[in-house]
Amino acid sequence: MGQKQLLQEVHIINNYKRTKFAIIGAGCGGQAIAGYLAAENYNVNLYNRSIERIEPLITNKTITLGGAIKRTGTLSYVGTDIAKAMAGRDIIMVVTTATGHRDIAALIAPHLKDGQIVILNPGRTFGALEFDSILRRSTHYRNTIVAEANTLLFAARVNSPGIVNIKGIKREVSIAALRAYETDKVISMIQPVFPQFIPASSVLETSFGNIGAVFHPVITLMNRDLIRKGQPFEFYIDGITKKSIDMIKAVDKEMRYVSMALGLTTLSVTEWLASRYGLTGDDPYHMIRSNPTYKGIMAPDTLDHRYLWEDIPTGLVPVSSIGKALNIETRVIDSLIDLADETLGRDFRSEGRTLESLCLSPRYLMKDLRDIIFPEETKVA
Repeated sequence: MGQKQLLQEVHIINNYKRTKFAIIGAGCGGQAIAGYLAAENYNVNLYNRSIERIEPLITNKTITLGGAIKRTGTLSYVGTDIAKAMAGRDIIMVVTTATGHRDIAALIAPHLKDGQIVILNPGRTFGALEFDSILRRSTHYRNTIVAEANTLLFAARVNSPGIVNIKGIKREVSIAALRAYETDKVISMIQPVFPQFIPASSVLETSFGNIGAVFHPVITLMNRDLIRKGQPFEFYIDGITKKSIDMIKAVDKEMRYVSMALGLTTLSVTEWLASRYGLTGDDPYHMIRSNPTYKGIMAPDTLDHRYLWEDIPTGLVPVSSIGKALNIETRVIDSLIDLADETLGRDFRSEGRTLESLCLSPRYLMKDLRDIIFPEETKVA
């Protein structure tokens, strides 16, 4: 390598090192991402809506990672002031439950600047579409790139504020900007620190690759009696049975049928487990139960948990809604939505992401999606 080329690469690296991040949400994923970025010497602000979760961090600003990553990072700002958290940031990483995306979009809209990148970690199903629609309705709308990852990079648990156990790291996480032609820019900004992020063809791929909507509701609902009794068990190890695997396969099949109707080929459950965790085999029962990252993850002690109130309305409901518009039956998915409604006494179809709430027309669904996701093709046509 010549000196000129070396200097150019050092200059590029230094430019990336100056990238400034705001992490919105101080849960397990948010603290893991913030701590890792800070340990890599990036300038990181951490925001959380409530002070309780971050109060110990406000003064010392230090996050210590353990487990699969043993690092310590110091944050620039920690607090509940969204204006301070977003000031001068290049990338805003939203790491909250997907049910909070609407409120977060409205919250950050007045503080966004042209050229900033918002990444939903993860978007679940059509998170970027929902988020962008809120921003566009705001009087403060700016030319912002909104992107979504299809899953969280880290499997993490917070032992106490600022002390995070990284249980595992996915080999790959697909990511796409809402407007597909902007994905390359997102990748160029994020890959230097997170090489695991790979470009997806579009948000259709990331949204229908929402594996949480396949795993979480099925395992939770099929073990609801144990959860009601308060009996502790490992969610992915003990909660996976032959019956639950059959249900997972059925949900996976229906999601793939809907995605194929949109012209998309998605990974099966076994293919997803192989690509994200490097697992071998063709039986998801054994693959899930043998995944070291899943070991020790305990089942929730209540049915009023994000595995239902997040993954149903932001995962299964939009798939069902799109399926109906395309005349594709989603009987298993619909039965899970109904069971979750009955279990928690809620109406997730009215709460969730439907075509109406996403401002999509059932009659012109394909055209609407093309106009939003592939606008450059629409202009050419």
